[in-house]
Amino acid sequence: MSDATKDLESQALLIELGCEEVPASIAPRAAKALLDGLVRLLDAAGLSHGEARWLGTPRRLTAHIEAVQVRQPDRVDELVGPPARVAFDTDGNPTRAALGFARGQGVDPSGLYVLETPKGDYAAAKKSVSGERADVLLAAALPDLLRNLPMPKRMKWGRQAEPFIRPVHSLVAILGDRVIDVEFAGVRAGRDAAGHRFLGGPVPLLTADYALYVALLRVAHVMVDPAERRAVILAAAETLAAEAGGTLVDDPVTLDVVTWLVEWPFPLLGTFSAAFLEIPDEVTIITLREHQKLFTIRGADGKLLNRFVAVANTLSEQSRAVVAEGNARVVSARLSDARFFYDVDRSKPLADFVAKLDGRIYLQGLGSTLAKVARLEALADHLAAEVCPDHATTTRRAAHLCKADLATQMVVEFTALQGQIGADYARCAGESDAVADAIAEHYQPRFAGDAVPATAPGAVVAIADKLDAIVSCFGLGLIPSGSQDPYALRRSALGIVQILVAKGWRISLSGLIAAAVEAIDDGDLITRGDALIEQVLAFFEGRLKHWLSENQSSQLYAADTVEAVLAAGFDDVPAVFDRAAALATARRGDTFLPLAAAFKRVANLVKKADAGPDARVDEALFELDAERGLYSAATALSGGLDAQLSDGDWDGALSALATLKPEVDRFFDDVMVMHEDPALRRNRLALLQHTAQLFARIADFSRIQA
Repeated sequence: MSDATKDLESQALLIELGCEEVPASIAPRAAKALLDGLVRLLDAAGLSHGEARWLGTPRRLTAHIEAVQVRQPDRVDELVGPPARVAFDTDGNPTRAALGFARGQGVDPSGLYVLETPKGDYAAAKKSVSGERADVLLAAALPDLLRNLPMPKRMKWGRQAEPFIRPVHSLVAILGDRVIDVEFAGVRAGRDAAGHRFLGGPVPLLTADYALYVALLRVAHVMVDPAERRAVILAAAETLAAEAGGTLVDDPVTLDVVTWLVEWPFPLLGTFSAAFLEIPDEVTIITLREHQKLFTIRGADGKLLNRFVAVANTLSEQSRAVVAEGNARVVSARLSDARFFYDVDRSKPLADFVAKLDGRIYLQGLGSTLAKVARLEALADHLAAEVCPDHATTTRRAAHLCKADLATQMVVEFTALQGQIGADYARCAGESDAVADAIAEHYQPRFAGDAVPATAPGAVVAIADKLDAIVSCFGLGLIPSGSQDPYALRRSALGIVQILVAKGWRISLSGLIAAAVEAIDDGDLITRGDALIEQVLAFFEGRLKHWLSENQSSQLYAADTVEAVLAAGFDDVPAVFDRAAALATARRGDTFLPLAAAFKRVANLVKKADAGPDARVDEALFELDAERGLYSAATALSGGLDAQLSDGDWDGALSALATLKPEVDRFFDDVMVMHEDPALRRNRLALLQHTAQLFARIADFSRIQA
């Protein structure tokens, strides 16, 4: 088949960058970014394509795209030149300006014509442009694409001129059966992919066929599909757990990490001393998970067994035995340390560790962690008095002890245990279960999808902890920007929102922020007082907007619905979500848009005329029945609306507001609002303001798009 014939086809594209082991936290994100970049490149070039997949192992990042159009379609571009009055003389002949334009664009001057545009008439020409070959476009773009993959740190390795997170050893770039002529990091693209480091050699690839690529790598003991590796690991680990007489502890995070640590997974059983089962389960689980990436097993009674599942990256019996024994030795050493720390820490009450927090700096400029605890106690008292006064004593005690475990040897060594080990130590010291539960819960939700605290004291302390962090950082000028959020303030704000919504606590967000600001000794703050409150409120507004319109784990709403709801206020966080849901439901009805248009007209006129919120209506100045009718209907509606809003009956409130539409329409039909008499004009604007204030309690309808 000739090259000319091939250029008319669609062919598969395979890109594989081979390198030393990329960290498991980075490899999948980088592989996906490689695929996304290729898809964007093809789309921008007008090259059609089929199914796109990203694959990879610790030692390769792979993108595969089916049916890539191998040449851009030919096109005709319309080129615009100088104005027609300059390009053509009175007889219609091209001037020197037109001839220069034609020469510069490589077109025949006889093909010039006049193009009518909104800016006037211009000389124009059409030019046929041949499509570029896909492999040529890819060769030009691939180095930049690989250079800009999302990676936290790049280094130069040996003589490799191009910095990358790990040394680059190979580059496979094939379109159909043609190698793309491209080079990256001193490595020129070829056909050879690397097999398993110890079990397989180079894998020659004649084409970019997906099934063949996967099959040939499997022969070389590389399972290149991460979904397949994950499934194999999970199934084998569950089987081994059953053989050990138990069930695998659910641990999707470790499963994801291990998936990107091996190319040819082989799970196996290991054993540690049963004496270590005396320490709390969470200590054992975290020790095995954090340090060795091992899976733990529970017996039929729900207690941990002294068995674990490790995942080897090799085949031989001898090497697998070495892996199991090596993990067992490390586990024993780690658990010995954990048991020692556990015994030493429990030799005194948890409360004794609180004073040690005075030696731990929380944030430079805001003193110690002990000072933070004092702020948490004050803020927890304020919040508990509003939402759970019956739990005030428990809440204050939990706030006092919640950071104490940061000074224990266990948490210093095993940071992931903070909160959990504090709860265990609290129970050992005779604290109530309610206090211990609150200590364990106060870091929740830790991540997207994590549960909110189940208990009221836990939720109160969690809000206090997160809000103090936000206010403290904003006061010191440590504000998130772009993708940078080193103190996880966005996550903290969303955590507060989730807790308030889950608990249905309709408290004043601004009042809560003011209490947090008041609790801070502001001597070293850059921003303080009312300015700090306003800054933090604006931050929460942005987080609410994100959650309502962009967060994929929640009900999403149209952008103008979110804008309208937030513009009407967001001090009552649960009400924001309820109002958004009610407005979204109402928008699906046939009568909503006419209703919104009427109310929008009211709101826009009031804003334009700047009637002011305190404008008073004087009934004695009414001249027309339309004025009296609107005022009467709005006044009658006001009392019932108060009750509906107080009860959170937003659907009912919107339905009640809909009854005003006929009176609003009649008012605009019969009444000249901007009357020449200043007194009448002010009174009519005040009437519209009186009406606008009713529906502004749900949403700012002026922001609704038809």
